[in-house]
Amino acid sequence: MGETKRAHIISHTHWDREWYLPYEKHHMRLISLMDSLLERLDEGTDFQSFYLDGQTIIIEDYLQVRPDQQERLLRHIRDGRIIIGPWYILQDAFLTSGEANVRNMQVGHMEARRYGTPSKIGYFPDTFGLVGQTPQLMRQAGIDNVFFGRGVKPTGFNNTVADGGYESSFSELLWEGADGSQVLGVLFANWYSNGNEIPVEAGAAREYWTRKLTDAEKYASTPELLYMNGCDHQPIQLDLPEAIRTAQQLFPEIEFVHSSLEDYLVAVRQSLPPDVSKVRGELRSQRTDGWGTLVNTASSRIYLKQMNQRGQALLEKVAEPLASLAHLLGSPFPHDRLTYAWKTLMQNHPHDSIC
Repeated sequence: MGETKRAHIISHTHWDREWYLPYEKHHMRLISLMDSLLERLDEGTDFQSFYLDGQTIIIEDYLQVRPDQQERLLRHIRDGRIIIGPWYILQDAFLTSGEANVRNMQVGHMEARRYGTPSKIGYFPDTFGLVGQTPQLMRQAGIDNVFFGRGVKPTGFNNTVADGGYESSFSELLWEGADGSQVLGVLFANWYSNGNEIPVEAGAAREYWTRKLTDAEKYASTPELLYMNGCDHQPIQLDLPEAIRTAQQLFPEIEFVHSSLEDYLVAVRQSLPPDVSKVRGELRSQRTDGWGTLVNTASSRIYLKQMNQRGQALLEKVAEPLASLAHLLGSPFPHDRLTYAWKTLMQNHPHDSIC
């Protein structure tokens, strides 16, 4: 008999601060989402946890409008029910400098520690390709994994995975960086919304899970199946515990759990086969058409890229070196001011902003 399959259902949202709506319209939607999340978590522990998209700036944006909710938010973060970090923002990896990527990780950890413990999840759900030194950066940050949506298997329209030209035999793979650093990679082969809007009603749930189980099994190398319950600016599925109970009744041979990415990783590592593929270097769908990494964003609104380059150069090559020299001559080093400058610059670096 084969191993029992387990469906790990991860509650999350993917939050673009600006995209098809201006920033403040997305901002107001975020306030509603966070209010509903806190209310649901207050109701009890049947709704286990929520992954806050890997970026701590969401907390800043929420508390800017709801400062009175800080203690309530902190309680759920410290109880491990709202999982935060490791990034400050979800950046584009190629259009921002190497130093900006490092500072993004540093500031994300710093901000996460204000509220609780940063998650050790290398999270790149919608980044348009990944740079070759990512495994090295992850390892230096104490992270041994990367979750990503683009750059290996060719993804096409509606984020479907094509049936050929794979660089990896499974959605799980080993990724080796330029310096030999290695991490476990997990591709969102069916996208980071493959467990979205799970039905509670039995008839709809049977149809839903019959399709979804087949889709995930097609790419999984282990019996651990990953389902991301959320999408871009998607309201939280508040009745998820009921939906999971329905699924368990309909498919008793599958174990359905309201899980976390950390628990999923532990389970995957225990059953990872020896024949998973190893990929090296940049993940840009090099051996496919590259469409899935939206390569042409590099040439759109070029004035934004030029402004960003000037900002990065001023910080990296002028402000910080001069501040270091001044410090050697006795002046206090302006840590807080430079951190503020980096945070302000990085607020322009999300993948749907700088692109």
